[in-house]
Amino acid sequence: MIFFLIASGMVLVAALTLALPLWRGRVPESAGAADANRLVHASRLEELDSDLEAGRLSRDDYAAARGDLETDLAGGLAQRYSGAAAGPERLWAAIAAVLVLAIAGGLYWGYGNWRVGSEGVQAASAQAVVDMVDKLAQRLRTPEGQGDLQGWDMLGHSYMIMGRYPDAAQAFDHARKLTNDANPLELASYAEALTLTDPDSFMDKALPLFEKALQMDPSNTQALWYGGLGALQRGDQKLAIQRWNAILAQNPPADYRAYIEKAITDAGGRPNGPAVGVFIGMHVSLAPELAAKAGPDDTVFVYAKPVADDSGPPLAVKRLRVRDLPVDLKLGDADAVVPGRVISGYDVVTVTARVSKGGTAAAHSGDLVGHQDWNKATGKPLAIVIDTVMK
Repeated sequence: MIFFLIASGMVLVAALTLALPLWRGRVPESAGAADANRLVHASRLEELDSDLEAGRLSRDDYAAARGDLETDLAGGLAQRYSGAAAGPERLWAAIAAVLVLAIAGGLYWGYGNWRVGSEGVQAASAQAVVDMVDKLAQRLRTPEGQGDLQGWDMLGHSYMIMGRYPDAAQAFDHARKLTNDANPLELASYAEALTLTDPDSFMDKALPLFEKALQMDPSNTQALWYGGLGALQRGDQKLAIQRWNAILAQNPPADYRAYIEKAITDAGGRPNGPAVGVFIGMHVSLAPELAAKAGPDDTVFVYAKPVADDSGPPLAVKRLRVRDLPVDLKLGDADAVVPGRVISGYDVVTVTARVSKGGTAAAHSGDLVGHQDWNKATGKPLAIVIDTVMK
């Protein structure tokens, strides 16, 4: 009862806050609010640029997000400078106050946590999650949602957390078909959902998919784990131990590490230590003949990618300026872009140093670039000279 009294008081204050300015008459908004709006827009744009440069955001997603920001800014400024509203009318003040009270009550009745009192906090929270997942599923089943790869992936993971493995398998099946089985993450997720749905069919249905995912990405942890189980079931303890040690090399969290180490020991193997401190030492310089083509404040990206597959995000990245060159630096597992996907998980990687004329992570014609391969077996430092103009 006390809660409802407090809540009612807060709603009443909100209604008066909205109604009083209308009752007294509207004052045009100051330019300071518009400036603040621009500052917020600039900050959000800088975050988007950072995500793009770090490889956490594709160029298509970046363009869409930036377009939304520009639309929001234009709409906000248009609203702020569209002129003052009509003269003060007390009737509108009364209507506004009634609407706030009515809408607040209606929204709380429909969407508020009134369930908590009768069902408890956990039940109310669980129901909220179920409702959100159901709404996502409904949206994805529309014609507009059929091609939403990120949405189907999210739905699959949500079902996995909820223990709805058959539903998760259907969602991941849709996602992997959207990629034509070219994405090892979606393929491994689908195979894992199949395994948990019907463990008896693991060897026949799921294991071949895990093996295919490993061919595309030898460091995929799901495929390494289940691929190890499959190898063990075939009697190949050596391969199982090798695959599980490959997971340990990615330095998983302590609880996972203990579980994997036990599996290796039970299979008759010896767990390897984590590849802590693995890095590539290098000297990066700009060729003298290209010095005139680069300004001192131009961005320099130094990044490593697998030799076998350079289509995904970099394994590790560092960002410099031309004025920092020449420079000696280390690029290692600590600079990983995607947690668990690290340099130490690959035998050979290509390290690239690129002067970005546009300051973006994506390469463009006119950028200056140099690269060299690094072999984990030798661990020799690199000498990378930026000596080529991209066409």
